[in-house]
Amino acid sequence: MKLSWRQFLNFSFLLELFLYAFSLFLAIGIALNLAVKASPQQSQGGTYSAFSFIILFIIATAILLLILKYFKYSWLVQGIFYLAILEGLVIFTQAYFDWPQFLYVMAIIIFFWAIYQNVLMHNFVLVLSVSAISVFFGFKVMPSTAIIILLVLAIYDFWAVYKTKHMVKLFKGLAEEKVNFSLVIPHSFQGLFKRIKEVSPATEFMFLGTGDMAIPAIFVVAVLRISLLTSLLTALGAVCGFILLYVIFVSQEDRAPMPGLPPLVLGALFGYLISFLF
Repeated sequence: MKLSWRQFLNFSFLLELFLYAFSLFLAIGIALNLAVKASPQQSQGGTYSAFSFIILFIIATAILLLILKYFKYSWLVQGIFYLAILEGLVIFTQAYFDWPQFLYVMAIIIFFWAIYQNVLMHNFVLVLSVSAISVFFGFKVMPSTAIIILLVLAIYDFWAVYKTKHMVKLFKGLAEEKVNFSLVIPHSFQGLFKRIKEVSPATEFMFLGTGDMAIPAIFVVAVLRISLLTSLLTALGAVCGFILLYVIFVSQEDRAPMPGLPPLVLGALFGYLISFLF
């Protein structure tokens, strides 16, 4: 399919690009604020090995698949989703506000999220939470470990989408339970105000999974150990990887689910390597 500039100037692409870039740079901001507040002992923290992180990732995916297949309780999946969002909001608000102000801010965010259950609020809260949770894990891995994680999960993502297809099944299963562990990208401005429960893969929306947001963000935070410039250039590289992902997606003759991590990881690693030139 021939690409045109119009495909890069449409509302959905610009919104998705903004949200993806914002999530990465927000993760950097959260990490810097938490690093200032943390004690030396807290800032050092424990570290995950690449093996333990990947095993945790696979176990979490397997648990969701098992729940969707054998337990027909939508509240169980929704409960996991809400707990993850709540944990992310706790980390985010603590990064920018002291006790007890962070509780008030978190309560306000949750209030508006509960009242306005639309695509706009869903994306807003998801970006805050995913960025914050990425910081938690980014603090726990060394840059070299993060590189191994990125490469292994990029291969796993390709295998899980095109070979076993269990990631596609997971996405469809979550959509059926009305749980969107993904950014929801409408094709028009009006779509931002559509109720989130009315959104599904069959409607006129695109989706970007939280894993595609979180894994590069974890790497961006991990390389803050090297320097802020390294982290910023890595984030810019990941944004370039997102543009590559979009080009590949719209170039398909038949639009179908595709693994997002390979081009995103490629971009992030490219930005990371470029940083050593400065």
